[in-house]
Amino acid sequence: MMSPFSSSLRKYLCIIAIIALPFPLTAWSPGTGSPNAVSGFTVNASDRRDVLSFYQCVYNASENYATNLAWTEGSVGSCAAGTTSAAFKDDVRRRINFYRALVGETATITFDATKSSKAQQAALMMASNSALSHTPPTSWSCYTQNGYDAANAGNIALGHYGPPAVNAYMRDDGTGNEIVGHRRWFLYSRAQEMGTGDIPVTSGKSSANCVWVIGNFKAASAARFTLWPNEGFAPVSLVPTRWSLSYPSAGFASATVTATQAGNPVSTAIISTSQTGVGDNTISWTMAGLPSTVTNDVPYVITVAGITGGGPTSKTYTVTLFDPNLLGESVTISGSNSPLTTGQNYDFNAIAQADSYELVVSKGSTAAWTEGAEDSPTPQITESVTAGLTVRQTGLKRTGSRAFQLAFPSGFADQSFTVTRNALISATSSLNYYDRGRFSSTVNTFRTQISTDNGSTWTTLATRNGVGLSSLNWDSNWISRGISLAAYAGQVVQIRFILQSNGSATYGTSSSYGFFVDDITITNSTELITPTTTTLASNASTFTLNATTAGGALVNGTQCFMRIRPNVGCRWFGYGALKTVTAATSVNYATWATGFPGVASAPGFLQDADFDGISNGIEHVLGSSPSAASTGIYQVSGTATSVKFRHTQTNSLATNVTIAYQWSSDLLTWHASGATNAGGTTATIATATITNTSAPSLDVIEVTTTVTAGANKKVYVRMTASTP
Repeated sequence: MMSPFSSSLRKYLCIIAIIALPFPLTAWSPGTGSPNAVSGFTVNASDRRDVLSFYQCVYNASENYATNLAWTEGSVGSCAAGTTSAAFKDDVRRRINFYRALVGETATITFDATKSSKAQQAALMMASNSALSHTPPTSWSCYTQNGYDAANAGNIALGHYGPPAVNAYMRDDGTGNEIVGHRRWFLYSRAQEMGTGDIPVTSGKSSANCVWVIGNFKAASAARFTLWPNEGFAPVSLVPTRWSLSYPSAGFASATVTATQAGNPVSTAIISTSQTGVGDNTISWTMAGLPSTVTNDVPYVITVAGITGGGPTSKTYTVTLFDPNLLGESVTISGSNSPLTTGQNYDFNAIAQADSYELVVSKGSTAAWTEGAEDSPTPQITESVTAGLTVRQTGLKRTGSRAFQLAFPSGFADQSFTVTRNALISATSSLNYYDRGRFSSTVNTFRTQISTDNGSTWTTLATRNGVGLSSLNWDSNWISRGISLAAYAGQVVQIRFILQSNGSATYGTSSSYGFFVDDITITNSTELITPTTTTLASNASTFTLNATTAGGALVNGTQCFMRIRPNVGCRWFGYGALKTVTAATSVNYATWATGFPGVASAPGFLQDADFDGISNGIEHVLGSSPSAASTGIYQVSGTATSVKFRHTQTNSLATNVTIAYQWSSDLLTWHASGATNAGGTTATIATATITNTSAPSLDVIEVTTTVTAGANKKVYVRMTASTP
């Protein structure tokens, strides 16, 4: 519940001013992440990855607001407003600046301590009286003049506090909010100083918020359109029912709004053309058929025409709804399927704006396992439940002494637990478990879900509705479930069980409530065990599989399971495709080539798959990649009588390969070491290993070519490789 401003509130201007410290304009830098910044953001809304990263890093940085609240010396019953922490106020201010940056407004809103103190008293009044008013009467409980002043110059809300209140203001739902006044003040082009007051749910009273938004406005800058949702890529979870366009001094009385999606018209309905009194002049409308979730990006083309007031007469723009929790790409590892036991280099594709990468190398186990909630072995699960629920309970079980339970101890939050075992699925794998239902609303849903991206997204495998509120509907016995996972063959999965309230809940955590699960297993699968994790830099595109990254020496004939996930916008996204390799003491060319997708189009030993001037065969000998340009060959020095160059250590264990060095004076005719050409030039080629003691894997071969006859002649040197 929120209260809109009337146009008469324009006259209430705050006369309190502060001198604000400057804030850096580089608080947000894509690909570096700045989760502690609260101001100075800029974001390129036309760049999907930039908006995704901005959302994950900056929006989510305010999601810990409840922990940061620290409401001290406050009591609604005693009319004590109390105080909230600086970190909590930063959460609110960051959220406001997040929205302003997304629409292209200056994101440098500051909070004034006096305004926040008065707003705290206003929020107390709203909570105490369970009502909203911009002009609260003196008869209200907990009334103060300071609280009145803040309510008269602020956005006010009941049932929300902190960053969620900011979200509610930006949605501006509800009767009376058609002019989207709360949003307009937050996005006002001249806004620069605000203050927040917040009361959490307490003593049977609703939470409340007041954000002081009117007053101490800055000078007007060049007029521009302000749109919500924003032009460009817009996180679908933030997209409101009511859309709006603002422009200073514009007239919208005769304006029209049209929209299309994929070329098809979308129905729109103008709900307000309010011009004065609340921020910038604004038109607002609703859009029919907006999705609440999307998998693929969904663009809408909007045209607002018939604008008056001396500025632009129309605006056409595109809003693309997208899910910022879907990265849209993953990391793929390329390289030999048979790494040498001495170590092997691998490539992977870079992810734009990645802050870092995480390489995980695991071993495999085909041993059977069962998760039965028992004390031993320790269950491999994570829980996401409300305080008061014990997931591993003893009241009802199928075998052993415990089973898992999902129920609602309070509230409507979904309850879930995840089996964190990473299972590599085969064509014959099956998920098996037992479940049993007791008191639960028929509106509730109990779902079994699978994730192929380490829990970033989930797909439902099975669904049950709640059994109802009569014990006659309880499951009389445990129900056996068997679900084929053949569709996920070759993928690494995790399993989650979740009880969703869907807005209805029956509270209780005894063995009479909720759903119970026991004896979970996945058959005919390989469990990834003993993982070794290595952090890779944001600019990395290669890594070396060796005793360090594998967590132990590479042993001939043993398998390693490798995968990489990127950190983008302060969040870890899902792992890319699994790369399974088997260590070997020697590798022939044919076996080596199968690990590089690029070689498929240029498979020959003498061909050049990546067009870097180095043949596939030479890449094999050097241990470099034929899928990406190599930099392992470089010149060291040259004189009138000699030339030196180095290349990475040759793979002496590569089988069926012969390497040799040759020289030439014309790049046409090549000669062996010690030979004399027709012009009388003689050159001798010698090699030496240059050991790098700090990094043995980087040892190089130094090749020295000395001209013993015909000095001052041009001499070129090349390395050749051949195989039967």
